[in-house]
Amino acid sequence: MKKALIFLVALCFTIPVLAQDCKGYYYLLNNAEIEMTILDAKGVASGKTIYKVTNVRKDGAGTVSDFTNTFYDKSNKQVTSGTGQFKCSGNGVAIDMKMSVPSMPQMKDMKMEGKTNASFLDYPSGMHAGQELPGGTFEMNGNVKGMEMGISYVISNRKVLGKEKVTTPAGSWDCFKIAYDINFEMKMMGQGIPMKFSAIEWFALDFGPVKTSSSKDGKDMGGTMITALKK
Repeated sequence: MKKALIFLVALCFTIPVLAQDCKGYYYLLNNAEIEMTILDAKGVASGKTIYKVTNVRKDGAGTVSDFTNTFYDKSNKQVTSGTGQFKCSGNGVAIDMKMSVPSMPQMKDMKMEGKTNASFLDYPSGMHAGQELPGGTFEMNGNVKGMEMGISYVISNRKVLGKEKVTTPAGSWDCFKIAYDINFEMKMMGQGIPMKFSAIEWFALDFGPVKTSSSKDGKDMGGTMITALKK
């Protein structure tokens, strides 16, 4: 259970961003694939998520893409998969928060029978150091083999700290550094399991997310980074 929760929280920190120019954004390229490796507190790979863009289309003055996200454990065994959307306009980008949900083994048989809120995280264009960014809330209820289950998480206190250059196995980027908090809770049979984390993400303008890290009570919990790209 503890390891599965760490996987979920790690993926919760993998939320992409964008500047106002949609053309260079990797998650808006048809058939693009992004491999995001999940790292434990020692920097060792403990799993990965493959994001694949399945459809890109115009939506009024903006652009929308559909994607799938498939989570694999450290043995490269597929655990869960899900879908989501990216919305881009001249004002920035909005990211479907449920992209970070289907990562727990306990959830692979989950059937959606309750309400799932349509929640997006906004990343405005023209970001700068010191800027505060809007948060978001996601809730989902369902059923796993006859047992009711629900999850919720709140992302808050998002703030742009500055710029840093980040290098991963997939390349080098000049990134914005954003800090935020996550309150996560999973409910099974009426029992809630709350967790609170702090997180930092690095993203490159006109590209998307590059790297994340997370901590709990001042202790490193690991993070994620891009390890491969495919067009």
